[in-house]
Parts: sequence; structure tokens; C-alpha cells
Amino acid sequence: MAKMDWDSIRQFILEDRKIKEYFLLLAGGENPMRAECSNREPISGIPSPRTVRENMQAAGYTSEIPVGAAGVQDEMQENSILALRSENRALRQELEDAQQHMAALEAELSKLRQADLAAQEKLQATLEKLTEFEPVSRAMELYGSLGEKSKDAMKNIFRASSPDGFISCGVQKNSLSNLWDYGRTLAADGSEDCLKIDGLFAYFVSLYNLTFDQPVYSLIEPQTGDRFDEDIHVCLTRGTRIQKISGVLLRGYRVNGKTINKALVK
Repeated sequence: MAKMDWDSIRQFILEDRKIKEYFLLLAGGENPMRAECSNREPISGIPSPRTVRENMQAAGYTSEIPVGAAGVQDEMQENSILALRSENRALRQELEDAQQHMAALEAELSKLRQADLAAQEKLQATLEKLTEFEPVSRAMELYGSLGEKSKDAMKNIFRASSPDGFISCGVQKNSLSNLWDYGRTLAADGSEDCLKIDGLFAYFVSLYNLTFDQPVYSLIEPQTGDRFDEDIHVCLTRGTRIQKISGVLLRGYRVNGKTINKALVK
């Protein structure tokens, strides 16, 4: 015997026209059995439910149509609603936890931004301080780039290697004179170290002038292409008379407006 299922029952009803009409009457609110209860003849040609069951059993279906199918469906829907509500509560809790975590991250981000701002302000202040020491740093690098022979010859000028000692030694008036004289010696020998001495001399002149209300030293600064002036220029190119300056080897200087040493040019 084949076991009855809902698809088989639906197919059986659809294939039997009389059974189909019978269930359509039931669906429309008319009870075919009411005719028997009121002593009237039953509807012609429409089998009773008992006849339907007997016909289905004769066809090999042994199970009865579940009477509580609607109740089972309602229970399933209720269980689905309960499951959805439970899932909704879980999602709400997950959302709340995520929002709390986001708030904590935003607070931490705010702290990091404040720390970054403070670090940038500190860095800017440090850079400003470094800018103040940049000239002396460049001067010491320039001195350090001199050849060993040049540095050895200036030991009597720079007796200390620390920044403070370097400045205090170079800013002395005698040191300025000795530094320029040594630059002239290097220029006459054709050494490029004279250009570095020129840079050092200009730096220490600027420091020396800071100790007075009015600058005491002033540089004679010819430019390439300037007309040669023997009153303020000295040409180191031997045996040659020049009209225009092609290069500057060592700037000259004046003290209180008086020319002490002319600029060395070529």
C-alpha cells in the first residue's frame, strides 16, 4: 500500500471532477451534508466524505487527511516569529556592542589626534630652535671640510672644537685678522680652501658686529662681471691686467669705513 501525502491527495482530488466539485462547495460555505440533515435529497452525483475516503483507500491510500494541518501551520508560524524575534534581539545587542566599540575607538582617535597635535607643536618649536643654531652648524661643517693641512695651520685660531669654543675663538678681532691672512695665503697658492676661509670670515664678521650698536666691519663684495677697481680689488693672476672680474677668491673688508684689506679677485 502506498503511503498518502499531501501532493498525492491534491493530485487525486484534481483528477476526480466530482470530488473537486464537492470540495469547492465546502470552500464556498455550502455544506453538501445539510440536505441529509433536513430530510432533503443529497446533491445528485456528489459523493459523501465517507465515499471519498473509501475511494481513496480503494486506490491504495491508507493515511487519513490530517485534521489539524491548520493548527500545525499556525504553530510553525508562531515558532518562526519567535525565532525571528530572538534573532532580532541578538542583532540589536550586536549593534549596540558595535556602537559602544565605535565610541571607544573615536575617543581613542581623539586622544591620538591631540597627541599628534602636541607632537607637531613640539617639533615646530624644536625646528625653530634648530634654525637659530643653523648658521653655527654650517660654519662648523665648513671648517670640518677643510683639508688637514689648513686645519692644522689654524690651530692657533680655533683652540676648542665645541660649538661654544668655536664661536668664542673665531669672533675675536685678532682671530678675524689671522683668518683673513691665512685665506690670502691659500688664494696665492691656488688652493680652493680659500673659498671656505672666505665663508668662515664672513660668518665671524657678522657675529663680531652683533656686539656693537653699529657694524664695525663691512665686507667688500665684488661680483663676477664687475669692472676691476684697483682701489678695492687685487688681481692674483700674475702678469695679467684685467678689465672685468671673472671670479672672487676672498672678500676684502673695511673697519669703520676704512679699507683694511682689498678683495682678492681674478
